[in-house]
Parts: sequence; structure tokens; C-alpha cells
Amino acid sequence: MRALVCHAPLDLRLDEFAPETPGPQQLRVRIAFGGICGSDLHYYRHGGFGAVRIKEPMVLGHEVSGVVESTGSELTGFHTGQRIAISPSRPCGLCRFCQQGQHNH
Repeated sequence: MRALVCHAPLDLRLDEFAPETPGPQQLRVRIAFGGICGSDLHYYRHGGFGAVRIKEPMVLGHEVSGVVESTGSELTGFHTGQRIAISPSRPCGLCRFCQQGQHNH
């Protein structure tokens, strides 16, 4: 599998990675389309933004969609070949923002 990786400011590389077997509650997704955001541009141009800096190589692009290639043994509700859009956030489900349906906060 290949990914666009920012190693340092102005240093983008198309790196090769060995595919991993999904864990029990994970999916493997073949990415079809992806976008970059302003944060990605700051990582590329300046090595970060504010106090957030690249400390190790980082895959850019997190606004993606694709097709499920395989599913973990404990996962339900997904099947191979299913088209999905991926939210890169990992909401806690407990804070006031999550309770108000504002998971992106």
C-alpha cells in the first residue's frame, strides 16, 4: 500500500507500507478519493502550525472515502465492497459537544 507522507517541510514522499491485518474492531479500506485541508498545507509548507509540529513522518490527507476490503472479526454493520466515507475524528461520546451531536469539536 502507498501513502503520501510528509517527512519535513517541503519533503513529501510516496512511501510504501506493508498492509496490516485489521484488528477485531477495525476495517481495511481501499481509499478511492481523498482531500487535503489547510492543516495539511501548513504541515507541508511550514512543518506544522502554532505549537503543533511534525515530530515524525506523517501521512497527509484525512478527508477520504473508499471501499471496505476486509473487516475485523468483531465488527458488524460493514461488509466487503461497501462504499464508505471516513470521519477522521475519534469522538469521546461523553463531553458536552458529543452530547449535542457536535462530534467534530
